[in-house]
Amino acid sequence: MTTEHIADLCVQEQTQDIIVYHKIVHLAQQLGMPEQRAEQLAASVSIHNRQHPAASIACDIESGPDGYRLVISSGTWRELASLPAAPDAALIREEQASLPDMSLSTLLQLMQTRHDDLQRQRNSLIQEVDRLSAKLQHNCREMEYQSRHDTLTGLANRPMLAERAMHAFQIARRQAFKCCLVLMDLKKFKQINDALGQQVGDLLLQAVASRFKQAVRSSDTLARVGGNEFAVLLLNNDIEQAEIVAEKLHHALNPSFEMQGHILNIDVSIGIAEFPTHGEDIADLMQRANAAMHHAKNNKMDTMVYQSLLDEHSLERLSLFNELNEAITTGTLELYYQPQVVTHGEGIPSLEALIRWPHPVKGMVFPDRFIPMAEDSGLIIPMTWWVLESAMEQCAAWHRAGLPVTVAVNFSAHCLQEDDIVQRIADCIKRHNLPDHSLVLEITESMIMADPHQASTVLLEIDKLKVDVSIDDFGTGHSSLAYLKHLLVDELKIDRSFVMGMHEHKNDEVIVRTVISMAHNMGLRVVAEGVETRRDWDALTAMNCDRIQGYFISRPLPVEQITRWLEAFVRDGLQPDE
Repeated sequence: MTTEHIADLCVQEQTQDIIVYHKIVHLAQQLGMPEQRAEQLAASVSIHNRQHPAASIACDIESGPDGYRLVISSGTWRELASLPAAPDAALIREEQASLPDMSLSTLLQLMQTRHDDLQRQRNSLIQEVDRLSAKLQHNCREMEYQSRHDTLTGLANRPMLAERAMHAFQIARRQAFKCCLVLMDLKKFKQINDALGQQVGDLLLQAVASRFKQAVRSSDTLARVGGNEFAVLLLNNDIEQAEIVAEKLHHALNPSFEMQGHILNIDVSIGIAEFPTHGEDIADLMQRANAAMHHAKNNKMDTMVYQSLLDEHSLERLSLFNELNEAITTGTLELYYQPQVVTHGEGIPSLEALIRWPHPVKGMVFPDRFIPMAEDSGLIIPMTWWVLESAMEQCAAWHRAGLPVTVAVNFSAHCLQEDDIVQRIADCIKRHNLPDHSLVLEITESMIMADPHQASTVLLEIDKLKVDVSIDDFGTGHSSLAYLKHLLVDELKIDRSFVMGMHEHKNDEVIVRTVISMAHNMGLRVVAEGVETRRDWDALTAMNCDRIQGYFISRPLPVEQITRWLEAFVRDGLQPDE
């Protein structure tokens, strides 16, 4: 161990004791000791000196294996304090020269300087604390905002919607008024996003959100609750008022959107549920508005208000299921037929078979009320075979009466997956002794794309039966004409949404014209459905569409009426239902 002497501090008077205290503090801090430790060392020295007065106190630096220490001592006591690092040689020389003779005024000046430095440090720390506190508050507010809002559109998100709903329903209970939840799903958004990319999809969502905000009140809560799903919580609104808002939301999407050079037409399927009629909390309302929205989407409706029939577990739905099962079993369902007429030349119309349910209590029940339930429950399979058998029986009757019509039957995806489908179709045709190409099976794009390999195999076998296949609602699924060329199909039916929109939206007209042209190049015939006016007829005729179906020609009619219609057509030609 080595020792280097720095100074002997003279201690004779009370004043000198104070000076010594501050000299030790000064020396310790100069050697890198923290202020608090330096003051503790000086205080200990003062106590020793009062208990064992000495004429002088030695200040030394010791070095050894454990590092460096500042040693303050007199003949009877000794205080040590570790140093953080080896002292600088120049600093030691400076303290050796100045410390013994340092005056009180010099110490006071040093103390003041140190105090000023500490004050500046304190002020700097206070400013830094204030800055960090403000930043923390800003970050907390930002995190709270982000936790309650959708980052893309800035709208409320699902948790904030739930929070607003809870408060709104509490007030609604006290004041006995109603609220409504409007749930919206953007149609064809996935196709746009897949075709044009996520950036265009995001821009479209932001633009849609902006238009929706302008269509609702500031007191209502507009939220984005999913990828392409939005919701509005309407305060003090009943179903009738909510339907008016739904209409405004539909209109908000006109005119078209222009995104990076693309003109985009988009619409929404809307479901509505009412508090407290359809549910006592947001979870129930969301579930029921969702059921209504999907029903609207699956049945090509704009808006649907929740009904208990849409609820999988409702007593009404169970009752309707049992009644439908009985109607299928007893054959009390009924087929209506809608004609498809050729646009050029002569030829007897073909007919599409459309199922109806004449309920003994509810009256005529249309497919949009029972087909979804039939699909969910499995009743769609016996129902489809009943439709096929009934339609082929009636087709044979028309043939015997000199009306050689072709009948189209909508075929379920569930039946398409049955092992004996081809044999059952063949047996049905043979049983009614029908000629080739008397039957057209209408299947949807989604049925094909769900299992293209299975569909291709089945269509090959069906083609051998001399049965035509039509792709229904073409343009609404994910297939393409390029893919369809690998399948044995005979006909495309252009979805009514394109036909009904082609006079308002240029893109729809282009799509219809392009599908007709490309289908013809592939040897396929084209049927346009949803034709309601002379203007639609003229436009499609000019595009060389093969067949037309819609209210302009005739509404779906029961057997007796459609038979008279066919006889009048053969006798007098087409008499449009204008």
